[in-house]
Amino acid sequence: MTSIAVAWMGMPDYAARCIKAFVDDFGGDVEVVATRPDVPIAGMERSLGQTVHWIRSDCRGLCWQDLGINRPDILLQGGYSVPSFRSLAADARSIGGRVVLASDINWQGTLQQRFVDRLRHKLLFRRKFDAVMTPGAAGIRYIRAMGYSADRTVPGLYGADPSLFNGGAPLIERSQTFLFVGQYIARKNVLDLAEAFLSVVEDHPDWSLVLCGSGSLHSAIPVHPTIRVLDFLQPPQLAELMRHSRCVVLPSLEEHWGVVVHEAVLSGCALALANVVGAAPDFARPENSVLFRPGDKMAIACALRQIIYWDDAHWAKAEATSRALGVQFGPHRFSSELRQLIDRLLKA
Repeated sequence: MTSIAVAWMGMPDYAARCIKAFVDDFGGDVEVVATRPDVPIAGMERSLGQTVHWIRSDCRGLCWQDLGINRPDILLQGGYSVPSFRSLAADARSIGGRVVLASDINWQGTLQQRFVDRLRHKLLFRRKFDAVMTPGAAGIRYIRAMGYSADRTVPGLYGADPSLFNGGAPLIERSQTFLFVGQYIARKNVLDLAEAFLSVVEDHPDWSLVLCGSGSLHSAIPVHPTIRVLDFLQPPQLAELMRHSRCVVLPSLEEHWGVVVHEAVLSGCALALANVVGAAPDFARPENSVLFRPGDKMAIACALRQIIYWDDAHWAKAEATSRALGVQFGPHRFSSELRQLIDRLLKA
């Protein structure tokens, strides 16, 4: 039987659940190698259903024998920047193994992407990867622009688990809450969000902002009765918080995809997203979202006000739209796309 391995950087719980779905459908052994996430996830290996080969990211020269694993026929390699994964991929290729790149970069059309990235892929990367798996539409557009063929490029890399993120009361019955989930770091633009919200809440005091995460900017978040700051939550607690929130806000300056957006739509939430968020083409529609320019506090404030003014019919449409879009991704999509891709590679 074909041997499969997955190498995942900073493996989160949603990845464990996606891989578990693939393992169940594949019916054979799948070895999982990973570096640890920045924040420990309780029950990670329980979600996966097997043990993980935890490694450091900087192990140059690492080979499968060092891990007590036979070299795989197919390797799903998380990114191309982790020295340990590059070494394992080279070891797999040495016996004719196929390597699938897992890439979450989304297309923004910058000069860097149009010229530098294309040249790097042409000279350095394309010859090392037999195929690419990416999260969604924006990732597909990027990878195709890098010169990879359509039949070797598939979506579905990321996705929240609908058995965990689901339910909740109708949006119109939920508390008037905007929710941010992510790191408290500059790239996530959480301080601009807080300041934009404070400019809005003066006229709409019934609304609140809940921030959930961790990071170096935690202490810089404004203290205000309408802003509630939480630490990082484990997935089950986050899912419960989603069920009670009306709208998830992601004001990132850069966001390759944003699994939190998928978690939000599975929970029926509306969306307010910076237009650079990679998941926006997959989940954001006029019926359930407002997009805004990144790094612009006034644009964030305008987006929040626009959502606050939605009537009951719009909230109902937003929820229905989010839930309908959410079912298109998740562990089932990951498993299906990866299995079909592997079948094509083996027949080539």
